[in-house]
Amino acid sequence: MIPLGFFQVLVIPVNLILIQWRIGESLAISLISEPRRIHGVLAEKHTFDHSSGRERRDIQCQVGHYLHPNGTHCCIKCHKGTYLSEHCSGSDKAPTCSVCREGEYMPSQNSSPKCFACQPCRTNTGFHQITKSNCTKWENTVCGCYSNQYKTTRNAEFVCKNCSDCHNGKIRQDCTPDSDTICECHRGFFLKEDQNECLPCSSCDKEDCKEHCETGRVIKSPSNSKELIYVLSFLTIIFAVGFAVFIIKAIKKYFPERQCFSSCTSDQQLKKQLASKTADKTKNSLLDIKEEMILGTMQVLPLSQAQGQELPDCIKSARETRISDSPVVLYAVMDAVPVLRWKEFMRYLGLSENTIDRIFFDHRHARDAQYETLKEWRLLANHDATMERISQVLSKMDLSGCIEEIQEALAKQ
Repeated sequence: MIPLGFFQVLVIPVNLILIQWRIGESLAISLISEPRRIHGVLAEKHTFDHSSGRERRDIQCQVGHYLHPNGTHCCIKCHKGTYLSEHCSGSDKAPTCSVCREGEYMPSQNSSPKCFACQPCRTNTGFHQITKSNCTKWENTVCGCYSNQYKTTRNAEFVCKNCSDCHNGKIRQDCTPDSDTICECHRGFFLKEDQNECLPCSSCDKEDCKEHCETGRVIKSPSNSKELIYVLSFLTIIFAVGFAVFIIKAIKKYFPERQCFSSCTSDQQLKKQLASKTADKTKNSLLDIKEEMILGTMQVLPLSQAQGQELPDCIKSARETRISDSPVVLYAVMDAVPVLRWKEFMRYLGLSENTIDRIFFDHRHARDAQYETLKEWRLLANHDATMERISQVLSKMDLSGCIEEIQEALAKQ
């Protein structure tokens, strides 16, 4: 039989358990997560950490803000062109931002303690870069290439190279600032990809190009191959002869080579003799005219003078003197030399191909380009830039008549 005092003792711990359970429910209601927004912060209050009894919070900053190093609040980021000098003291305070120094830039909003250093363009001979726009406080230097050039890579280490002209082929896709021309070779040629150049199949020594050349080869029947070769050869010869005749007539029509005399040998008797001798010659026989001029000159000059010196004194002294940079002198040379042979004339004088192409690229007008190339040669040749040197080159180019024409033009000035 259970004594009555036992039930009274049992009720006491049961009541204590009920009281603790009710207290726990009330605490749980107050500890439910309650999100609340602060300036630039989305904060959440979570349950107690039972191990330490301390409250724990996770802070997430909005776009355009960053978390303070202490993890207590968020700060507004600095604008582009500036950097962070000092953190904000509270979520409602602004940080201290400073403008980037000279030679530095910052392209976006940031919390960086310093700006980035401007990178100069690599304009040396290895990269050939040019500066498209200078560095600003919010943008780095923009580097690029000249027109008709492309970048080999898309990073800052790119090299500028000239666009391919697809010789022995056709352009399938034009050159862009970031890619070279895409070429499609004609039949009988293959594309050498590392050079982007169409080479003849006769120079093919690898399997990949041999496969291409074999695919594009036209198979002919043995019985008709020789006859076809003969016909093609005959047509080629006829076409070449006709084209040569057309070119010669065009040159004679638009670029006639005038026969002039030096101002130092202005004997009227010499001109009359030459006129009478050349009147019976054909107009197109330029070699016969030159021969008569040489013979006539030898007959008029005294024997001692003809044997004692190669040229008259006035011509020799003028040719050995460095030509003047006067526009009158330079234009006299330009007017005498045919336009179609001007680049050849400059190459014989010693001007490099790159210099000639650069000047003609910079000066779209042909006459301005001629003038600048002649000035450039005079500057580089220095004391060797004489009329004697010009005469030697013109003689080598079979343009001896231009020498007397230059001397006649200068004598009239």
